[in-house]
Amino acid sequence: MIAVMMVFWMLVRMCKFEIPYEMPTALRYAWYLYYIPMLLLPTVSLYLAFYIRQPENYKLPERRCLLFFPALFLIGIVLTNDLHQLVFTFPEGRLGEAASYEVGVYGYGAMYYAIVAWDLGCLLVALLIILLRCRKIKNRKMLWMPFGAYGLSVVYGIAYYLNLPFWKIFSSDMTAALCLLFALIIESCIQYGLIPSNTGYAQLFAASTISAQITDQSGKCIYQFQDSECIAPEIVRQVVQCPIMLENGIRLSGKPILGGYVLWKENLSELQEIVRELEDRKEELKDANLIEEENLRTKREVEKLSVKNQLYDKIQKQTARQSKLLTEFIEAYSMEEDENKREKILGKIVVIGAYIKRRSNLIFIAEQTVKFPIRELELCFRETIKNLEWNHVEAGFSTALEEIRSEDATQIYDFFEAVIEESLEDLSAFNVNLKRREARIIMSMSVECKTDLQEIARRYGAYAEQDFDGSWLLSLILGGGGGK
Repeated sequence: MIAVMMVFWMLVRMCKFEIPYEMPTALRYAWYLYYIPMLLLPTVSLYLAFYIRQPENYKLPERRCLLFFPALFLIGIVLTNDLHQLVFTFPEGRLGEAASYEVGVYGYGAMYYAIVAWDLGCLLVALLIILLRCRKIKNRKMLWMPFGAYGLSVVYGIAYYLNLPFWKIFSSDMTAALCLLFALIIESCIQYGLIPSNTGYAQLFAASTISAQITDQSGKCIYQFQDSECIAPEIVRQVVQCPIMLENGIRLSGKPILGGYVLWKENLSELQEIVRELEDRKEELKDANLIEEENLRTKREVEKLSVKNQLYDKIQKQTARQSKLLTEFIEAYSMEEDENKREKILGKIVVIGAYIKRRSNLIFIAEQTVKFPIRELELCFRETIKNLEWNHVEAGFSTALEEIRSEDATQIYDFFEAVIEESLEDLSAFNVNLKRREARIIMSMSVECKTDLQEIARRYGAYAEQDFDGSWLLSLILGGGGGK
């Protein structure tokens, strides 16, 4: 909106200078149009300040929309100035003369000062709100920068009003000068941390344990994960064509992405060791009894691997839908150029990734024991809650249970994930509580979203009710077994 207003202002300015003096009415109204962006820019800046540090789906209270009415009223006063001359006054009988529009010839009415007061007041209040809502300032020594730019714009306006000679030294073009100063105020707020921006991707890569990196099209490393060494550009181009084997059984693979390449390493040393061991054993086992014994041992190993494969297949089947979603989100992230949308997609990626990780862990635990401490399930919820911070979602989890059956835990976590995925687009807050009533476990969930959750609740045999404030109250009752 701010950029649109600036472009509109510059466009009107260009058109005004193309209008000949023989068309004084068109020239005058082109001048009046200056005050549309001049009044709306500070007003929009005030709305920008209200949105600082608010959740993604935050909506301003309706009463704050009334702030547009003074700006619209003042715009109407300017555009009808010919009728009352409350903003600009012209010598009597010279309203239709182009020479009357020169600085120093026309005068200013009472409403002109109201316009100036509105502009300066909105911008100053916006700066103060941004400063008060800032959590961390990157450079306190440079905090004066946005306020300095604000002060410079005030000095420039006073010099322009008084028609002082030195104001033309800075710029004789008021439109360009004020747009530049306004952009300087906003950019300085971003650079010094007063307005949050989409940064920190390098830290995200560095904090991960996956051995991978992203390069540009020339092969230069842009982001790399923890313990990952930068790969030479000539190797990058080779890996994209065909994976190569490195030392210690490490395979380096790569794929092209938008604007560059992604490379990752896979440890195949265990598989290589098994292959080498089988080849060595084949040469060594000459005796029939030894061969039979070795075959028996190999069979047990195969059965062991088969059990593992079955477990992996179970994990893959259980998380197939989330894996597909994750692939789609990663592709959308690589194709998206808008930084705000990329951040939103990244928030979805970390939520889905957390579910796949924790759901796989629950499957491993369920294979080993019928019941386990509630702490394991609590960790699942805590990680998802932490990752939902990317989506500006407030969440809470509480329980009085000490242990839970594996079957109940997986059903609870699956229902929780289904609700989160269904409402993720407009989810603002939720709270989960687990308690035991006699031999049953009751999962209560309060969800603040606009999405209809009745179908999800029906699918899992849960009860759903929408509260008077629009939030959803969900209840899932399970058998519970003999836990505590």
